[in-house]
Amino acid sequence: MVTELLRDLMKFKNAVVSFQKFQNEMLLVELDHSRFGVNVRDMMFSSPTRYEALMLMGVMQGELKLSIDYIPHLVPQNGIVWIMPTHITQLTSITHNFKCWMLLVSKSFMAENGRPIQHATPLISYMQLKKKPFTIFEPDEFQSLCESLQVLKKKIGQETHLFHKDMIINTLRGFMLDMGNFFFSKKENIFSPVLTRSEEIFESFLVLLTKHCKEQHDVTFYAEKLFITPQYLSLTLKKQSGRSASQWIQDALMVEAKGLLNIPRITIQEIAHKLHFPDQSTFGKFFKKHTGLSPIAFRKLKV
Repeated sequence: MVTELLRDLMKFKNAVVSFQKFQNEMLLVELDHSRFGVNVRDMMFSSPTRYEALMLMGVMQGELKLSIDYIPHLVPQNGIVWIMPTHITQLTSITHNFKCWMLLVSKSFMAENGRPIQHATPLISYMQLKKKPFTIFEPDEFQSLCESLQVLKKKIGQETHLFHKDMIINTLRGFMLDMGNFFFSKKENIFSPVLTRSEEIFESFLVLLTKHCKEQHDVTFYAEKLFITPQYLSLTLKKQSGRSASQWIQDALMVEAKGLLNIPRITIQEIAHKLHFPDQSTFGKFFKKHTGLSPIAFRKLKV
């Protein structure tokens, strides 16, 4: 996860003010759009993307427009975006003076060390983030969080420390505590939203899709898991997101396919197998239908 994003960032290394990486589990990056001539949207999220990670983006200057699960959002200065592993994200545009920091924590790291991190801030539900995936902080609050990240950056760099990993986890926990304190001090964030039946179905579907999209391509599978008909599932998703169940499944497969194609050592045949297509030819036709390119042509563009 971290390696893939870092490789993309290094193509535009003039924009990277600083970065710190811990193994392949955590990445802290600061970007300054004014330092290079290419649009940052060409660098990341130029197509719908899902990372196996928690990603936080803090807007230090300027504004960014992005879509999360195909819903557009405008994030101003002092805004922090929460992008969960279940979210499909696409960056739309940024202002010329855009500066931000990005913190990525891999899903595997969260699973292994989740308790100290999860306990650092009260649970924020998926639907709460879906309805408002970013928070605008007061300037002094945002500055405080930036200072906490500078501490984390320093700790990540202390690779000879005997308790390096534990130190990083505790520092990350402190950052999450600070953010949770500011987040829940705002009255509008105290209560989790009351979900309608349609929203409950949508949230449950996304959880299932993240877990099973590689091997389950049929709407009926997800509908049966949710104890509803395929028709009702598609109607509900269309109402909530403007996209049918089959469109969501196809988009999730494309996200997985593009991620695997970015790994040079994996053959096209192996990707087709991992995504449970009957053969390489069927996978190639599916991919070309959605991108206009064969998997091989897409891979060459990424080299």
